[in-house]
Amino acid sequence: MTEPTADRVRSAQRGDPAAAEAIVQALHRPVIATIFRFLGPRWREDVEDLAQEVFLKVFRALPDFDPARAKFTTWVYTFVRNHCYDVLKKKHLPTASLHAVADGEPAHDVADRRELVPVRDAENQELGRRIGEALALLGEDQRMVFVLREYEGLDCAEIAAITGVHEGTVKSRLFRAKQTMRQQLEPWLRAGA
Repeated sequence: MTEPTADRVRSAQRGDPAAAEAIVQALHRPVIATIFRFLGPRWREDVEDLAQEVFLKVFRALPDFDPARAKFTTWVYTFVRNHCYDVLKKKHLPTASLHAVADGEPAHDVADRRELVPVRDAENQELGRRIGEALALLGEDQRMVFVLREYEGLDCAEIAAITGVHEGTVKSRLFRAKQTMRQQLEPWLRAGA
């Protein structure tokens, strides 16, 4: 996510519509991608609406943003995280057990089609699908940390600020998430794919 300049943020706080539009344009893709990766493909049709809801919350709270307390993008990701958790609480989605997959039951259909790069190679498409399935099996806290670190490239300190936990907890969740992802993907990778 590209960090908007401090001047642009201040202009948006003063009500400059051009500055607000520039912020939305800069942050739109990462916000959409994070929501999609966290919630999964079953939310594909709702992702734009959910991103719009996040931006509404961000701009309603914008006068309260203090650059001395956090980076602007960290502050925005906090809204993304909280909104995703709110959506899941309202919808009461069923969760998949790691044991169910291990016992041979099918995992959720969570083909992860990247919205920015068309996949041409069948193996890459299959790998994307497998990664999406493995990602969907992570608990919410591990999934959010994994998405923010591996897809959005945030460091552990930023993720700690977004999630409201200690940096050590972020590292632990990330370690466990990677371990689970490896376990889920290992049979497929071992098969020579």
